[in-house]
Amino acid sequence: MNRIITLTTDFGLSDEYVGVMKGVILARAPAATIVDLCHGVERQDIVQAALLIKSAYVFFPKGTIHIVVVDPGVGSERRLIVLVADGHIFLAPDNGVLSLLLDSETIAAAYEIQCEHYYLSPVSSTFHGRDILAPVAAQLAAGLDPAATGPLLHPRTLLRIAVDEPHIDAGQGKISGRIISRDHFGNLQTNIGEKFLKSLWAKSGMNVKVTVKERVISGIQDSYVAAAPGELLAIINSRGFVEIASNQDDAGALLGAGPGDTVVLEMVRTQ
Repeated sequence: MNRIITLTTDFGLSDEYVGVMKGVILARAPAATIVDLCHGVERQDIVQAALLIKSAYVFFPKGTIHIVVVDPGVGSERRLIVLVADGHIFLAPDNGVLSLLLDSETIAAAYEIQCEHYYLSPVSSTFHGRDILAPVAAQLAAGLDPAATGPLLHPRTLLRIAVDEPHIDAGQGKISGRIISRDHFGNLQTNIGEKFLKSLWAKSGMNVKVTVKERVISGIQDSYVAAAPGELLAIINSRGFVEIASNQDDAGALLGAGPGDTVVLEMVRTQ
């Protein structure tokens, strides 16, 4: 059976960890197709990983298996889980990294991984991605029923983390949010989704003023090249969130800004 398995980790690529996980999978499911979704998640940043897997999994075919290993509690008593949702299978620690999938009506089932006969032996207390998640994912790719991985869990029992929502003051035409991630290019994604802007944009003759680190950016642009090289701009990114960027430059470095910093959007009259 040829199944796709995606890998999302905070391992980086300077060590053998990612390659070893692939070796474990292919030794057990040689027909599997492995896709490196991302290995550049900031170390132990569960929120970033939760946002990433939520925005990315929908672009894969139904039946894809997604392994997410961002696991500050590796070796502790935290559970490892299999979540079946929207026709996909997710394997991850029960630490909130799948939080943004848990409120979906598409959840079919969740299981606690307790199928020791599939694990590598001995199991390292520091590398459950290699010794537990990778071999179990390989078995799933080879046709194992997710129900065979362990006892059924109610989704309400799974750990959720708070992903901050922006504060909206419709009367003042203002949205206060924060930067939640910085990508390889220095682009700064906020937690302000496009949906939050629509009700404020409905008023004619209004534009948007974006303030971050006391710098003011005018308008929401359609593309990076709407600004001159090196200039800052705001844009709706491919995930559907407001992003602070710079044409051909590093917005994070230009602003001295990063995750946690405040971003304020205000509606201003243009007429």
